[in-house]
Amino acid sequence: MELRSVIRSVAHYVPERRVTNDDLSTMMETSDAWITERTGIKERRFVEKGTRTSELAERAAREALEKAAWSPQDVDLIVVATLSPDFYFPGVGVILQQRLGCRTIPALDIRAQCSGLVYGLSCVDGYIKSRQAKKVLLVCAEVQSPVLDLTTRGRDMAVLFGDGAGALTIEASDGNDGRGVIDSYLGSDGAGAEVLCMRLPGTASPGFVTAEDIQEARVHPSMDGKLVFKNAVTRLLETASVLLQRNKISPEQIDLIIPHQANMRINEMVRSQLGLPSEKVFNNIQRYGNTTAATIPICMSEAVAEGRLKKGDLVLTIAFGAGFTWGGNLLRW
Repeated sequence: MELRSVIRSVAHYVPERRVTNDDLSTMMETSDAWITERTGIKERRFVEKGTRTSELAERAAREALEKAAWSPQDVDLIVVATLSPDFYFPGVGVILQQRLGCRTIPALDIRAQCSGLVYGLSCVDGYIKSRQAKKVLLVCAEVQSPVLDLTTRGRDMAVLFGDGAGALTIEASDGNDGRGVIDSYLGSDGAGAEVLCMRLPGTASPGFVTAEDIQEARVHPSMDGKLVFKNAVTRLLETASVLLQRNKISPEQIDLIIPHQANMRINEMVRSQLGLPSEKVFNNIQRYGNTTAATIPICMSEAVAEGRLKKGDLVLTIAFGAGFTWGGNLLRW
């Protein structure tokens, strides 16, 4: 009997501090109209100084555990997706294990950037189907605001990103009710590694990171926006097409598509190409910006709360991120 990986609960946490486009316009040469037109973002959340990624991860994880009626002792495996760990090493997974008070279970981090949720869900599905875990905690968390260049020089990247976390509890099931992960599709192309990246600190740079690097702003993320946009649309449509065709499903049969929240124009282009009405695509980028790995679980959590994501719904997640990485999951909620 093949096991299914069923999502039992989802929760999210975002910091209280709202940073609007008008707030950013006091720090750099920009405006609400400029940001909204190009991205669809109206505001984002930033942590208070000194807040760690593991703190956001813990807040989301505890709520997800409570909703599933699980204790930390019930968890067999922790998977954390993040590009912004507390430390260069170790990863957030082991820190979260300690913060939650779990048993001495396996804990691992995934570095798939904006594709963190789709890579993470595929990874968890593998552990469950191979019977190495029965109850898994998947957490996607990011604290990105401290590394943004909040000046006109860094404007193109700084206006995009926010902080937040989402968490899922996932359990092995016999699949008799049809629920669970049906299929996943993942891809990568390292030729795009430096098109969207944060180069420092890192071993590719002599000295790892120097005072000059900091002064010259080499420690902030950078991106070729046009190239990323073009690749994102292509790979998101590819992902959707593969998963639908492979499982003999038409776009109309999907109850809800939950795309990564990088740019509203990207998501609208994908929706249009798939021929779907806007009510079948969940977006919240206008409120939170791009929270990287956390975007899709935050969307899931809000979609459940709003009644747009219900038990038995056929759901498609799709994501594209730095690496380049991309992929998606087809699941019955």
